[in-house]
Amino acid sequence: MRIAAITDIGAVRRENQDDFRACQQSDSLGWAVVCDGMGGARGGKIASRVGCDSVQQFFAQQLADARPGQEDIFLTDALQYANRKIYDLACQNPEIAGMGTTAVCLLVRGPMAHLCHAGDSRAYLSRGGVLRQVTHDHSYVQELVDSGTITPQQAEHHPKKNVITRALGVEATLRPEYTSLPVQKGDILLLCSDGLSNAVPATQIQNILETTPFYEAPARLIEAANFNGGPDNITALLVQLESEVTHG
Repeated sequence: MRIAAITDIGAVRRENQDDFRACQQSDSLGWAVVCDGMGGARGGKIASRVGCDSVQQFFAQQLADARPGQEDIFLTDALQYANRKIYDLACQNPEIAGMGTTAVCLLVRGPMAHLCHAGDSRAYLSRGGVLRQVTHDHSYVQELVDSGTITPQQAEHHPKKNVITRALGVEATLRPEYTSLPVQKGDILLLCSDGLSNAVPATQIQNILETTPFYEAPARLIEAANFNGGPDNITALLVQLESEVTHG
């Protein structure tokens, strides 16, 4: 397993309110999280930092005791723990009240990738020349697509594209979404904020992943987003499986 990541302020914003953490613990065990903050000049940056710090703390304290088969409970608890940390901090400090952050969290354990997220930061799987989105946006526009009110193509340019329906820190409780998928040698998992997914088409992302050396690919993704206007902060985090992984 190998990990590479970059976060960038983008071409327009005055502050980078994205953040990330990642850790490889063995060839077949690693985790990562990407957060994209919101809530004013100070709040967003604080929310994403506290979110990432809290997830990192939770993994450090709890991962060794998380039994196989309970990854959904573990990751849900991790994001709920981070949610409470951000919410309590906001309640104690009126100047940052209402701050929040998206989060997409990954745990690779053996032959499975486990994901838990809230908001519109995404996870993708690149395999065999195909890039597949494996998380489902928690956003107003995605709800319109799901209901058939608008098409995915219309969603790309919808004026409320950035309105999210779930985020860490906004309320005392959080309902994150968990998913899992089998992984194999050569797979690349991409975690990113919407500063990448909104600015760079999936076909271009896949082309960069296919044609760029692994450790250079995050920078190329950032460059592509900035070339396309870079209207938001941009974070790209890659995890690649380098060897065959089996249970046990």
